[in-house]
Amino acid sequence: MKNLLAHVCALLVAAGPLLIVSGCASTARESAPAVHLLNGKDLNDFYPYLQNFGATNDPDHVFTLANGMLRISGQHYGYLSTKQEYENYRLVAEFRWGGTTWPPRLTNACDSGVLVHTVGKDGVWPKSIEAQIIEGGTGDILVVSGAYLTVNGETKGPKIQRFDRPGRNPWQDAKGFRGPHEIENPTGQWNRMEIFCDGGKVGITVNGHKTLEGTNAIPHAGRIVLQSEGAEIFFRRLDLYPLK
Repeated sequence: MKNLLAHVCALLVAAGPLLIVSGCASTARESAPAVHLLNGKDLNDFYPYLQNFGATNDPDHVFTLANGMLRISGQHYGYLSTKQEYENYRLVAEFRWGGTTWPPRLTNACDSGVLVHTVGKDGVWPKSIEAQIIEGGTGDILVVSGAYLTVNGETKGPKIQRFDRPGRNPWQDAKGFRGPHEIENPTGQWNRMEIFCDGGKVGITVNGHKTLEGTNAIPHAGRIVLQSEGAEIFFRRLDLYPLK
């Protein structure tokens, strides 16, 4: 059955159809070359927001490029946001943790995240849907500050609420924590997260493991945001593949 499905998917990709068949790769609908949100040279397509300093002001250099990679120090709560809004895409992010953490999460699990469909006023945290990056819980989904999403028939929102990925618990908010069914690579190694946004659908895959998929997303378009939340994290890739 798996071989038959793979063969069907391959035929669909070659044909370039407009529809997705369940279980097939999203590449069947990708219609344009990748948009390299991180170009390795500058951050001109982004702007910073920090809780204590507002937008476009980063006095302690929380967001920097080092050897072509984005470093987020985590020193202050906030984020790096795209200036442009996006909808209907597959986003590929490759990240790894650094070794530095900051109060108030000095000894807590390293925490960050990719916010999609971010809209409205800047603040901690803006209306969005979060693909969670946290030790022991990477691949969770959060609805944030007015957003809504339905997963397995359960709708959450408008307050900040979490959908736990299968196999996540029991969980401890402790630095270095790794769960019994961990899908994130050990600290210092690179991880690959894919976020699939297609209309009202949002799905997440971490290192090849599909974690959660939701429907009826509100909002379903907006800026893409990388969080700074008390832990050093590096991104070497942030590629967006538009869908037909």
